[in-house]
Amino acid sequence: MDNKTKLLHRLLALFVVLALLCGVSAAGLYSLQIINGEQYRLQAERHLTSTSVVSAARGEILDRYGRPLVTNESVYSIRFDYAYWDFDNQNDILLQLVQLVISAGVDVPTALPITQQEPYTFTCSADDTVYTTLTSFIDEKNGTSSGQDKLGLKSKYGVSEAKELDAPSVLAVLKSYYNISDSYTPSNARWILEQRYRMSTSGFSRTNPFIFVEDVPMDLIAEIKERSSLFKGVNIETSTVRKYETDCAAQILGRTGIIYKEDWDKYKDKGYSMTDIVGKSGLEMSMEEYLRGKKGSRMVDTDVTGEVTGTMEATAPQPGDNVITTLDIELQKVAEESLANVLSQISGARGGAAVVVKVDTGEVLAAANYPTYSQATFLEDSAAINDNPLEPTRNRAFQMAYPPGSTFKPMIALAGLEEGVITPNTIMVCNHYYTRFSSRTFTCLGWHGTEDLTKAIQKSCNIYFYETGYMLGGATIEKWSKLFGFGQKTGIEVGEIAGSAAGPTYRAQMLENNPLLNQWQPGDVVQAAIGQSDNTITPLQLAVYAATLANGGTRYQPTLIKSVKSYDYSRTVMENEPKVAQELDVDPSNLQTVVSAMQSVADEGGTAARTFANYPISIAVKTGTAQHTGGKDFDGNTNDHAVFIGFAPADDPEIAVAIVGECAGHGSEVAPVARDIFDAYFQGEGEMESVPAEYTLQK
Repeated sequence: MDNKTKLLHRLLALFVVLALLCGVSAAGLYSLQIINGEQYRLQAERHLTSTSVVSAARGEILDRYGRPLVTNESVYSIRFDYAYWDFDNQNDILLQLVQLVISAGVDVPTALPITQQEPYTFTCSADDTVYTTLTSFIDEKNGTSSGQDKLGLKSKYGVSEAKELDAPSVLAVLKSYYNISDSYTPSNARWILEQRYRMSTSGFSRTNPFIFVEDVPMDLIAEIKERSSLFKGVNIETSTVRKYETDCAAQILGRTGIIYKEDWDKYKDKGYSMTDIVGKSGLEMSMEEYLRGKKGSRMVDTDVTGEVTGTMEATAPQPGDNVITTLDIELQKVAEESLANVLSQISGARGGAAVVVKVDTGEVLAAANYPTYSQATFLEDSAAINDNPLEPTRNRAFQMAYPPGSTFKPMIALAGLEEGVITPNTIMVCNHYYTRFSSRTFTCLGWHGTEDLTKAIQKSCNIYFYETGYMLGGATIEKWSKLFGFGQKTGIEVGEIAGSAAGPTYRAQMLENNPLLNQWQPGDVVQAAIGQSDNTITPLQLAVYAATLANGGTRYQPTLIKSVKSYDYSRTVMENEPKVAQELDVDPSNLQTVVSAMQSVADEGGTAARTFANYPISIAVKTGTAQHTGGKDFDGNTNDHAVFIGFAPADDPEIAVAIVGECAGHGSEVAPVARDIFDAYFQGEGEMESVPAEYTLQK
């Protein structure tokens, strides 16, 4: 056989093989498309796969003994998935869902700061976040910044910005934007508009599902599932909401909420989505980086109708870390109850605060506010809370500053001893009037006669400290105020203010903002020495000051955080060590002189004797009566603020206490709060509740 014949045979063989392969392929395609095509098409339709985010539970917040303060509760939520949402009929769907939820006795969330019923009015001020979010949203959709008028603000309403619209006009603009038909009743249209606005501002998209309602009952879930063909893209998911295990420490624990549009920039690069819940105040906000968990993901198989045919968890979510606070919730409860009981019985008293710290670490054991509220019932009580002129949500303990009055005198005494302008035996005469200045006469509350330093502190004599302050001078008083942390933030983990330390430097700063103020004068010096003039100090700063006197001169940075544990308590994520903010280099004998004098305040003849005479534990205290220019009582009278500091045991201090009663008069009026706190702490010592096994904090 020649080569040409061999080549033809090979080509024929290759052709036969190729023909067979083509035949097999054709048969396969015929089977796939013709014989089994319908079957495979149905299978494909049943397996449309998408990935959704699985939220992680926030970490818990506990007190120093492991008692839970804030935990999580599993609830069922109604979720809208963008990929399957029926945009053509969404207004009708939303209305039906709203009606179902309301009939089930569940509150439907709202977002617009406008009343639900006519006549429509705004429910907040123009400075509130919800208002600025609304007007910014309308301006953005209108194209205001680019000179457009898509929504007709200028052509229809004659205004250039949304903030110039009244509430009915805002609703009309949004109704037009969302194409809400006039066929709906005003009430139904209002509900649809509310939910459409919520969806818009939450960032509802393919990557961000929308949580319509949380914590829904099983009968409502069953009803929604029965109408699954109508409610396309509406699904039920299990999520967690915050559960408050205590009615106490509301201002310290704080709240959570959705991310506001104007806050999005600080969250968008940290792995958050616009529908995430974040800390809004208190420890919930300051410890956000620990409390937030790590999201998981879920693969969801659906058919073309949006019906879920199967799910698979691709990545499990990891709950956030658990924050162990320094609070003793039982002591916190005593402080809150006592503060409320005492101040509610004082005519004209408006509010107040009490702070308890450990003198050797700076740990805050309690920080009580009056009036206060319960986080657990905040939503139900919100109307009453918002209408209360005393602002129960305000953290007076950290965020309000008051003249310290005579509680300032122990510091002036120590400064006088250290600077050498007085000795423990320096004698002065109090005849009620201080006449060093011919232009003005200052007074004392009493006629104390001849007195040394101890008696001056025991009787709280102004004359003695006017003169001591005059000899020290304003600059020196200001220096010592700074050493004790006045006029500067303490570094506590939640929001606080700095207050102010009176002196020539601070007055110069004030003059820059208000040139009409008087220059610093010698008369300001003597006023500053008794805790008046420009001195304003927070209750927290007062407690730290008392602790610094108690422990020998070490000013610790106060803290609310003891440690952070992993979500399963298996390891310590962060251990908080005491931080020294200032070490006072003072003569121990001078400090002991001041402490001994403060002990005499609780003895017979002292300003706190009515409450503490014959008290079984040695204590060192100082009362104060602080004049002020604001904060009138309900009768229009400007009563003095009552101020108190103390620590115990005086010979081996453990805790320091500071109390302020707004418009409550003399410091002795709030001393019973301190006694209740000391009673609770020392009587309960060694009998603290043991930590439940599930809260064992392992390292």
